[in-house]
Amino acid sequence: MSIPFFSQTLNNQKTTSINKENQSKAIQNTYIKILWLDKNNTIQLNENYIKTLTNQQRAALGYIVTFIGNECYWDGDKKTDESNLKCKLLTALNLGYQCSETHLSFLKEWFKEDKKVLEDLQDCEKKESSAKIRDQLIELKMVTSQNTIKIIYSAIGVDMIHSKNWKWTEESTYSFTKSEIKQTDRENIDGSFQ
Repeated sequence: MSIPFFSQTLNNQKTTSINKENQSKAIQNTYIKILWLDKNNTIQLNENYIKTLTNQQRAALGYIVTFIGNECYWDGDKKTDESNLKCKLLTALNLGYQCSETHLSFLKEWFKEDKKVLEDLQDCEKKESSAKIRDQLIELKMVTSQNTIKIIYSAIGVDMIHSKNWKWTEESTYSFTKSEIKQTDRENIDGSFQ
Protein backbone atom coordinates (compact mmCIF):
# COMPACT_ATOMS: atom_id res chain seq x y z
CA MET A 1 0.00 0.00 0.00
CA SER A 2 1.51 3.34 -1.01
CA ILE A 3 1.28 6.38 1.18
CA PRO A 4 -0.18 9.25 -0.91
CA PHE A 5 1.96 11.97 0.71
CA PHE A 6 5.21 10.02 0.26
CA SER A 7 4.32 9.10 -3.33
CA GLN A 8 3.48 12.75 -4.11
CA THR A 9 6.77 13.90 -2.55
CA LEU A 10 8.73 11.43 -4.69
CA ASN A 11 6.93 12.60 -7.83
CA ASN A 12 7.66 16.24 -6.92
CA GLN A 13 11.35 15.40 -6.41
CA LYS A 14 11.49 13.62 -9.78
CA THR A 15 9.77 16.57 -11.49
CA THR A 16 12.12 19.02 -9.78
CA SER A 17 15.11 16.93 -10.84
CA ILE A 18 13.88 16.77 -14.46
CA ASN A 19 13.17 20.51 -14.46
CA LYS A 20 16.67 21.27 -13.15
CA GLU A 21 18.16 19.01 -15.80
CA ASN A 22 16.12 20.72 -18.54
CA GLN A 23 17.08 24.16 -17.20
CA SER A 24 20.73 23.10 -17.20
CA LYS A 25 20.44 21.92 -20.84
CA ALA A 26 18.67 25.16 -21.79
CA ILE A 27 21.41 27.20 -20.14
CA GLN A 28 24.08 25.15 -21.95
CA ASN A 29 22.34 25.75 -25.29
CA THR A 30 21.86 29.48 -24.80
CA TYR A 31 24.13 31.75 -26.76
CA ILE A 32 25.97 34.28 -24.60
CA LYS A 33 26.61 37.65 -26.20
CA ILE A 34 30.34 38.40 -25.97
CA LEU A 35 30.63 41.50 -28.18
CA TRP A 36 28.19 44.00 -29.67
CA LEU A 37 28.03 47.59 -30.91
CA ASP A 38 26.33 50.28 -28.84
CA LYS A 39 24.28 53.15 -30.34
CA ASN A 40 27.53 55.04 -31.05
CA ASN A 41 28.96 52.05 -32.97
CA THR A 42 31.51 51.44 -30.23
CA ILE A 43 32.37 47.83 -29.37
CA GLN A 44 31.04 46.68 -26.00
CA LEU A 45 32.24 43.51 -24.29
CA ASN A 46 30.60 41.18 -21.79
CA GLU A 47 33.64 41.60 -19.53
CA ASN A 48 32.22 39.75 -16.52
CA TYR A 49 31.55 36.67 -18.66
CA ILE A 50 34.90 36.93 -20.45
CA LYS A 51 36.65 36.67 -17.05
CA THR A 52 35.05 33.22 -16.57
CA LEU A 53 36.12 31.70 -19.91
CA THR A 54 38.03 28.44 -20.12
CA ASN A 55 41.23 28.21 -22.17
CA GLN A 56 39.30 26.30 -24.84
CA GLN A 57 36.75 29.14 -25.13
CA ARG A 58 39.55 31.74 -25.18
CA ALA A 59 41.26 29.78 -27.98
CA ALA A 60 38.10 29.61 -30.12
CA LEU A 61 37.38 33.32 -29.65
CA GLY A 62 41.06 34.23 -30.06
CA TYR A 63 41.16 32.42 -33.39
CA ILE A 64 38.12 34.32 -34.72
CA VAL A 65 39.44 37.74 -33.67
CA THR A 66 42.83 37.02 -35.22
CA PHE A 67 41.27 37.72 -38.61
CA ILE A 68 38.47 40.22 -37.91
CA GLY A 69 38.95 43.70 -36.49
CA ASN A 70 37.78 44.46 -32.97
CA GLU A 71 38.87 48.05 -32.37
CA CYS A 72 42.58 47.69 -33.02
CA TYR A 73 44.85 50.69 -32.42
CA TRP A 74 48.56 51.19 -31.82
CA ASP A 75 49.36 51.20 -28.13
CA GLY A 76 51.27 54.49 -28.04
CA ASP A 77 53.38 55.32 -31.07
CA LYS A 78 53.46 52.66 -33.76
CA LYS A 79 56.66 50.64 -33.37
CA THR A 80 58.79 49.98 -36.45
CA ASP A 81 58.17 46.23 -36.12
CA GLU A 82 54.41 46.90 -35.58
CA SER A 83 54.53 44.80 -32.42
CA ASN A 84 52.14 46.97 -30.40
CA LEU A 85 48.73 46.67 -32.12
CA LYS A 86 46.21 46.45 -29.28
CA CYS A 87 42.78 44.98 -30.08
CA LYS A 88 39.87 45.26 -27.68
CA LEU A 89 38.64 41.65 -27.50
CA LEU A 90 42.11 40.15 -27.85
CA THR A 91 43.21 42.23 -24.85
CA ALA A 92 40.14 41.18 -22.84
CA LEU A 93 41.04 37.55 -23.60
CA ASN A 94 44.49 38.27 -22.13
CA LEU A 95 46.20 37.32 -25.40
CA GLY A 96 48.43 40.36 -25.80
CA TYR A 97 49.00 42.35 -28.97
CA GLN A 98 47.74 41.28 -32.41
CA CYS A 99 50.04 38.61 -33.92
CA SER A 100 52.36 38.74 -30.89
CA GLU A 101 54.19 35.71 -29.54
CA THR A 102 51.72 35.65 -26.61
CA HIS A 103 48.75 35.63 -29.00
CA LEU A 104 49.98 33.11 -31.55
CA SER A 105 51.76 30.68 -29.20
CA PHE A 106 48.59 30.33 -27.12
CA LEU A 107 46.51 29.52 -30.21
CA LYS A 108 49.14 27.15 -31.66
CA GLU A 109 49.30 25.26 -28.38
CA TRP A 110 45.53 24.75 -28.22
CA PHE A 111 45.03 24.07 -31.97
CA LYS A 112 48.15 21.87 -32.16
CA GLU A 113 46.37 19.08 -34.08
CA ASP A 114 44.33 21.33 -36.42
CA LYS A 115 46.46 21.78 -39.56
CA LYS A 116 44.04 24.21 -41.23
CA VAL A 117 43.98 26.57 -38.25
CA LEU A 118 47.77 26.36 -37.85
CA GLU A 119 48.13 27.20 -41.54
CA ASP A 120 45.73 30.18 -41.17
CA LEU A 121 47.71 31.52 -38.22
CA GLN A 122 50.78 31.87 -40.43
CA ASP A 123 48.93 34.70 -42.20
CA CYS A 124 48.24 36.76 -39.08
CA GLU A 125 47.88 40.36 -40.24
CA LYS A 126 48.23 43.58 -38.28
CA LYS A 127 45.56 45.98 -39.44
CA GLU A 128 44.41 48.94 -37.40
CA SER A 129 40.79 50.03 -37.28
CA SER A 130 41.49 53.18 -39.29
CA ALA A 131 42.92 51.29 -42.30
CA LYS A 132 41.36 52.16 -45.67
CA ILE A 133 40.41 48.51 -46.22
CA ARG A 134 39.26 46.75 -43.09
CA ASP A 135 36.57 44.70 -41.43
CA GLN A 136 35.13 44.77 -37.94
CA LEU A 137 32.98 42.61 -35.72
CA ILE A 138 29.55 44.04 -34.98
CA GLU A 139 28.24 41.15 -32.88
CA LEU A 140 29.64 37.90 -31.53
CA LYS A 141 27.95 35.27 -29.39
CA MET A 142 28.98 31.86 -28.17
CA VAL A 143 27.44 28.71 -26.73
CA THR A 144 29.32 25.88 -25.05
CA SER A 145 28.01 22.38 -24.38
CA GLN A 146 29.85 19.29 -23.11
CA ASN A 147 32.69 19.22 -25.65
CA THR A 148 31.51 21.66 -28.32
CA ILE A 149 31.79 25.42 -28.74
CA LYS A 150 29.72 27.30 -31.31
CA ILE A 151 30.38 30.91 -32.24
CA ILE A 152 28.12 33.06 -34.40
CA TYR A 153 29.37 36.45 -35.43
CA SER A 154 28.42 39.26 -37.78
CA ALA A 155 30.95 41.62 -39.28
CA ILE A 156 31.17 44.51 -41.70
CA GLY A 157 33.90 45.36 -44.15
CA VAL A 158 34.84 48.64 -45.82
CA ASP A 159 37.01 49.40 -48.82
CA MET A 160 37.31 53.18 -48.80
CA ILE A 161 39.58 53.15 -51.87
CA HIS A 162 36.93 51.58 -54.11
CA SER A 163 33.85 52.80 -52.18
CA LYS A 164 32.66 49.29 -51.36
CA ASN A 165 31.31 47.70 -48.24
CA TRP A 166 30.09 44.27 -47.24
CA LYS A 167 28.49 42.47 -44.35
CA TRP A 168 28.43 38.80 -43.41
CA THR A 169 27.42 36.39 -40.68
CA GLU A 170 29.30 33.20 -39.99
CA GLU A 171 28.97 30.24 -37.66
CA SER A 172 31.95 28.18 -36.56
CA THR A 173 31.97 25.02 -34.47
CA TYR A 174 34.81 23.56 -32.38
CA SER A 175 35.28 20.29 -30.55
CA PHE A 176 37.58 20.26 -27.55
CA THR A 177 39.21 18.09 -24.92
CA LYS A 178 41.13 19.03 -21.77
CA SER A 179 44.27 19.69 -23.82
CA GLU A 180 43.28 20.75 -27.33
CA ILE A 181 40.63 22.22 -29.62
CA LYS A 182 39.77 21.71 -33.31
CA GLN A 183 37.53 23.60 -35.69
CA THR A 184 34.99 21.10 -37.04
CA ASP A 185 32.78 23.36 -39.17
CA ARG A 186 32.65 26.90 -40.49
CA GLU A 187 29.92 28.27 -42.70
CA ASN A 188 28.79 31.60 -44.03
CA ILE A 189 25.17 32.06 -42.99
CA ASP A 190 24.55 35.36 -44.75
CA GLY A 191 26.55 37.80 -46.81
CA SER A 192 25.93 40.93 -48.86
CA PHE A 193 28.20 43.19 -50.88
CA GLN A 194 27.65 46.78 -52.09
